[in-house]
Amino acid sequence: MSQEKREGGFKPVQLDDSLIRDYLIKILGEGEDFVQDFYNELLEKSLFFQETLSKDRLPSLTKEDFDKLFEKIFAARRKRERIIEETGVDKLKKAVSDLLYGDEKKGFLKKKKQERTWEQKVEDFVKEIRGVDRKAARDIASELLHFTFPDKYILWTSWIWDPESETGAIVFLKEEPPTGGRGRRMYGETYDQFKQVYEQIAEKLQEFGIKVKGYLFVDIFLAMIYATYVDYMTLSTMHSAKGFFPPAGVMAKRLLGVKAPVEFT
Repeated sequence: MSQEKREGGFKPVQLDDSLIRDYLIKILGEGEDFVQDFYNELLEKSLFFQETLSKDRLPSLTKEDFDKLFEKIFAARRKRERIIEETGVDKLKKAVSDLLYGDEKKGFLKKKKQERTWEQKVEDFVKEIRGVDRKAARDIASELLHFTFPDKYILWTSWIWDPESETGAIVFLKEEPPTGGRGRRMYGETYDQFKQVYEQIAEKLQEFGIKVKGYLFVDIFLAMIYATYVDYMTLSTMHSAKGFFPPAGVMAKRLLGVKAPVEFT
């Protein structure tokens, strides 16, 4: 990883190539059709976000539009009606517009606003949203940024990496688990720091033969890791639960907000 990518002297942890390769083999073992369909569904979601949340269309969004949008966001899906009702459609449109386009140049010959950090954009959004807790609101903001601008922003949700609890899919790509604040030094506390780790995964997947551009396959890769972990922990602690929980592939699709049939093992 180049020196230019390092933020504030932060040196991202070097992930284990063997673990990345092993997880990739497991994911590809789900079958070519599964992987291709998953990628196409995620691409379709991103195109839906780009169209729905375009600057031209955003001002005219309705309650029904937001319902369809939030249905595709894991952190919002079950509480989407409450979010819309408690926040209000007009306030939602303003919050989303400010999140996505608030730093753009306004009007003829006017100066561009000073670029806010990812954290500042997200926190401004969180302050306006009602109906969910702060962590869920941050996850919603991350999805809105990532899937509207998939080549610009990475996906940083709490199930991918949560510096406060030092948990998430990312920790399974290193043999030594982070503890006592050490994970924050390994994976970062800020968006710019964590992005370096995320991009490292993208680079490794390219080296292992995944030739798709952008970050969407990294989303799938991390969702499958997290879903596999949850599936394993559920069955290892609740043996009687087998047959009542969806398999990892279905759960991964739900995490990323794409359609997944109700299937049980």
